Amino acid sequence: YERGDSMLTNSDWMIINAITYKIQSIENFDAMRMEVMRQLGHLIPYDSSSFYLSCPGRPEQLMRPLGINYPLEDMESYIQKFCHIDYSEGLMMTGKNIAYRESDIIEEAVRVNSEYYRAVYVPHGWHYSIHLNLCYKEEFLRILSFFRQKGKENFSYDHVQVLDMIKDHLAYRMDRERVRKPSIEHMPGYTTLSKREREIVHALLTRKTPEELADDLSISINTLNKHISHIYHKRGIRGRMQLFDYAE
Repeated sequence: YERGDSMLTNSDWMIINAITYKIQSIENFDAMRMEVMRQLGHLIPYDSSSFYLSCPGRPEQLMRPLGINYPLEDMESYIQKFCHIDYSEGLMMTGKNIAYRESDIIEEAVRVNSEYYRAVYVPHGWHYSIHLNLCYKEEFLRILSFFRQKGKENFSYDHVQVLDMIKDHLAYRMDRERVRKPSIEHMPGYTTLSKREREIVHALLTRKTPEELADDLSISINTLNKHISHIYHKRGIRGRMQLFDYAE
């Protein structure tokens, strides 16, 4: 597509510079992701946003969603039920950092009549979206998306340019995060866990699916879930996301 002349102002560039600084300086990974989404709202007004990570070794599988005005259960539903019918899924596997408006990759008549649009966009009242596909060394890492309600204007090419300005910074931070070795030893009460419980805690940090973890540990899903529930209850942990916070 052809982009027009940029309409970004000096204040816009100041915000972009602040965002790139936050990408590298905020230590907690999920806090960084949330802050980037919030700050981008000053440059790219949106109604909802989502930020998914790819599973190590299985880049086509998304995980660990964060969002703004997008319920967690709906984001998990997207992973489990609708990701495979997403007409933009192929762009994730190109190995390139790409910022794009969804309206530029599919004809409007086809899009609004697709199974994916009806299942994901219609229930939330969305119509337009813009996405940032993040890769590093040709490997898909993350997908950041913003949505607008039906009746509002489409995202502009200036908004695409904003995402272009930060994409390499985000991709580099994502790659650095991927190769970090998680340390959970400072989790409250870690030393009181049994050898088996510690094994399960470290397995959870691999970000594999429960089925894969159960297979690796040679136990059933039910047994795994009982161990996890016991560990969470004993240590006052709310869920797997909090384990990642400790590891970071």
